[in-house]
Amino acid sequence: MIWPKLVFGGFGRRGLEAVIALGVLVFASAIVAGSLMVIEGARDAIARAAQADRPDLVQVKSRFNRAVFETPRSGNLPPLTLPVYEPLIDPEKVTAAAADATILARQSFLRNVVSGDRFLNVYIFGIDPEQEPKASTFSVNRGRFLRRDDGAVAVVDQASAQALGVELGGTFSVRKADGHDLVLTVVGILDRLEFRYPPPRTVEAPSLISGSSSVTSGVFVTLRTGEQIFGRTTLTDAVIVARTPEDVPAVVDRLREAFRLEPGVFVSESYTRFRRKVHDFVVTLGLFTAVGAVTAVLAGSFGANLLHDVYADRRRQYAVLLALGFRPMQSAIAGIVFGLATVGTAAVLGSLAALAFAPRHFAMPSIIAELGTTEPKFDVLIVALLAGIALATLALGMAPTVLQLQRRAVAANLSEERG
Repeated sequence: MIWPKLVFGGFGRRGLEAVIALGVLVFASAIVAGSLMVIEGARDAIARAAQADRPDLVQVKSRFNRAVFETPRSGNLPPLTLPVYEPLIDPEKVTAAAADATILARQSFLRNVVSGDRFLNVYIFGIDPEQEPKASTFSVNRGRFLRRDDGAVAVVDQASAQALGVELGGTFSVRKADGHDLVLTVVGILDRLEFRYPPPRTVEAPSLISGSSSVTSGVFVTLRTGEQIFGRTTLTDAVIVARTPEDVPAVVDRLREAFRLEPGVFVSESYTRFRRKVHDFVVTLGLFTAVGAVTAVLAGSFGANLLHDVYADRRRQYAVLLALGFRPMQSAIAGIVFGLATVGTAAVLGSLAALAFAPRHFAMPSIIAELGTTEPKFDVLIVALLAGIALATLALGMAPTVLQLQRRAVAANLSEERG
């Protein structure tokens, strides 16, 4: 029973200061925890927006041109004049300009496919199957997705498969640039497709989303098979995935420099638009960060000073323990346990107060951001920060007393007059 008395007894007139220190730390912990909850919730909203907008992506695309691209292979219809992208992008220039980024090379084009006694327009995409999923989403319902070493095989969505009249393992023919047919075998059927930066939907073709102005379905082949069909190695478009969104401006500058003499090649990015979109959010986060930091510093300093007074008043007690034969660590434990109990209780009570009074949902002030409501989040990071603030306060409060006990003789500490 002696240890509880040594730890929590004998405060005298300093007991009130210990209580005040506890109250100050509880109040500060509640403010800091509340600010951190708002910050974490807003960061989560920004992360969701970044996942949808992908500010780390840069698109390089060829010019849009109207030309006689495909003629029907059956029937008496006249040749079709369609707006299409021309394959003007040199993949070597893209690789040289974006060497430190991930490159998603593409060849997008239209083809007429004979299905029974009629022809069908389909969009065919030559992609790198290992890199493309970093920007687009492919949900395979049956079969498998493409592999980089695949040959004359294709993955189609359900709308295209139904229009083509093919099932898993079925085949259909596609006319190549040299006038010969290439037979493609279906190895996978998609039930959901989110193709990043699709071309505009210019002709009647199978579509997963009716009424969409962009292509929402198509036939996917490997880039090597696409080059075989198209008869060219140049690209219609490419998507660059920067290492971080902050690297996008430098990547865009290098790409524009590489294609400055190519008037038909355009480089576009969403990073600038995304930064404008979340600017108000970022400013508000800075405000809450400043409030939390200032509160932690001021309240932590005040609490540390009060703890210092409490520890200074008990130096004679620690000296007596040393004189009675207690080891230095045993004497220190009494003060450490008291400090941990004080700052730990303050951190727990402050966290509970923040959780109790924080709103479940709120709208951050913003002018153009449409990020929806923000939900405050209490996670492991907040616990770690509160624990760090509490331990720092304890260390600052104990440090002067620990140093004096180490530097002065036991007799000097015993003879010290109590203020």
